[in-house]
Amino acid sequence: MSEEIRNQVVQEIARHQSRLRGFVRCLLVRSADVDDILQEVNAVLWEKADEFQPGTDFWAWASQIARFKVLNHVRKLGRERLVFDDSVLEQLAEIASSKLEQLDQRRAALDHCLQQLPPPQRQLIDLRYTAGHTIELIGESIGRPAGSVRQTLYRIRAALQACIERQLAMGGEPS
Repeated sequence: MSEEIRNQVVQEIARHQSRLRGFVRCLLVRSADVDDILQEVNAVLWEKADEFQPGTDFWAWASQIARFKVLNHVRKLGRERLVFDDSVLEQLAEIASSKLEQLDQRRAALDHCLQQLPPPQRQLIDLRYTAGHTIELIGESIGRPAGSVRQTLYRIRAALQACIERQLAMGGEPS
């Protein structure tokens, strides 16, 4: 396997890690099982990295591997009470995949809308949600009362929500 493909696969695995975790979590009951299966999925993705064709849909490939790993795991647990049969698991996998796709569209719309904010508004959002500062601390750092910061954040969130809805209504493609 070339170093370039190896690096691309590593980047794709990292980029899709939270999405893969969410997908597996939708299909399994115990969180310990989720961690184990996700680790197995990552190992298979790495082992089969030379089979990945750059430019193809990494998520489709990775989610199929995850689906098969979950199915095999559930078959092994067949004697336990809280195990779904294969058809139910397949239906759950389809629903989870669809929901994750919708979430990705919303995330892309949010990213687009965040880029459209004026710098002072973007700074407030970053301070509150990226840095995790309290409203009181933000108010102190920018010299504004907490109530004013709270109201401004409320207005920014409402504007972001409206922007996201417009983006999704246009097919989710940032304009």
